[in-house]
Amino acid sequence: MFLIAGYETTSTTLTACAYELALNPDIQQKLYDEINGAIDSDGEIPYDVLTRLPYLDAVLSEALRLHTPPLRFARTASADYTLGDTGIIIKKGQQVEIPIHAIHLSAEYYPDPFRFNPDRFMPENRGTITPYTYLPFGGGPRNCIGMRFALLEAKLCLAHMIGKYRLFRCQRTDDQIQCKRFIRLAIPKRLV
Repeated sequence: MFLIAGYETTSTTLTACAYELALNPDIQQKLYDEINGAIDSDGEIPYDVLTRLPYLDAVLSEALRLHTPPLRFARTASADYTLGDTGIIIKKGQQVEIPIHAIHLSAEYYPDPFRFNPDRFMPENRGTITPYTYLPFGGGPRNCIGMRFALLEAKLCLAHMIGKYRLFRCQRTDDQIQCKRFIRLAIPKRLV
């Protein structure tokens, strides 16, 4: 499971980033400018700088929102629970599926939800996101154990990719990423 979770989701996220940046050259340029300003005299981005690049974080967060690798996740009730005043009872031991992808694409939580808009994840806007509506790594005490490593790995790869290359849409670029389902993941059918 760790192999699938650690490899497939990161490559899927980077594919989504490359796709969205190719379609949005203005966003790609803004990201390039931030990355270019962070490179030290050795041509590297120090760890402490990499972890504090707000636009890189916002681009990655928005790609994870719009193209969430896990479509849903499940939790098992540890006790009987009544959902508010609905009369619905979740019995101890029952499994509950959380539709991450549907939540991330809900206009109720994300205005213009199908538009790639990293600004919604800039530090000044993060406070407007309803808690537990951004769940690419799950939420609460049972979130993904590899989240910090995965984010660092993705930031490093994306920073090097955008720092060295320009991404463009070509005739073969799909209008939407077509995914195949694998276990609970959405994986692009072909690379961009």
